[in-house]
Amino acid sequence: MAKDWSGFWHKVVPGVNLVLVAICICGNIASNAGFCRPVLWAAIVQAVSFLNVIGFTRLEQTRMRGVNALLCGISTCVYVYWCLFLGVWVVCMPVPLWFLFLLVWRNMVRPVFAAARLWYLAGVLLCVLFALGCSKSYNSACEAYDEGRVPDGNPMTERIAGMKFLYHTEYCLYDGWRPPLHDPALVLGMRLNDNRDPLAGMDLESRVALYREMYPDCPVVLGCACSLESAFNGYSTDPLWEENNKSN
Repeated sequence: MAKDWSGFWHKVVPGVNLVLVAICICGNIASNAGFCRPVLWAAIVQAVSFLNVIGFTRLEQTRMRGVNALLCGISTCVYVYWCLFLGVWVVCMPVPLWFLFLLVWRNMVRPVFAAARLWYLAGVLLCVLFALGCSKSYNSACEAYDEGRVPDGNPMTERIAGMKFLYHTEYCLYDGWRPPLHDPALVLGMRLNDNRDPLAGMDLESRVALYREMYPDCPVVLGCACSLESAFNGYSTDPLWEENNKSN
């Protein structure tokens, strides 16, 4: 029986997870309703997390098992983020719940080696510290906007300036254009600061003008509206975007 379970764990689970990862990637590309276009660092972390759920059952038997458990902790936080971002719609896409079950089971409930829990929790702790850093950076940028100044070296300043037309901050099923870029750091910072938006009083045109003034070398039109039906794709026909697209 134990041998049968071992065969299932090391042969079947990786194959199942590979199929589920492929479905997630293709689904996001086809529907444009999930995470759209992750920023570079988020795409790298997500790729590592995908590879982790595919290969962790094999790596746990190697000398890399400590690093593997650490990555499992980080991957767990990634899929918790999925659940929080998707909200109630995670019921329609339970893949992250399955990944979470596997990662917690193998690293906390039935760990392969004695120190697995410590390595795993270290990965979780790194993500918690990252989230707290996002919160602090977001709050600092908000205070700067409130005081009419722009802090140097705070990347969250650019993210806030680009909200509503470059960066989206919530899951949306509306099939019209929406901001195409997804940065988990921005979403975490905003959620941990009570969804505060220091530019909430500005209309979209004013936001675009401010962004152009602050970041003249950065594009405001990316050619992707994150919508499924082109008939509702007002992004490419909106006069505001047409005007800015010519000057990109």
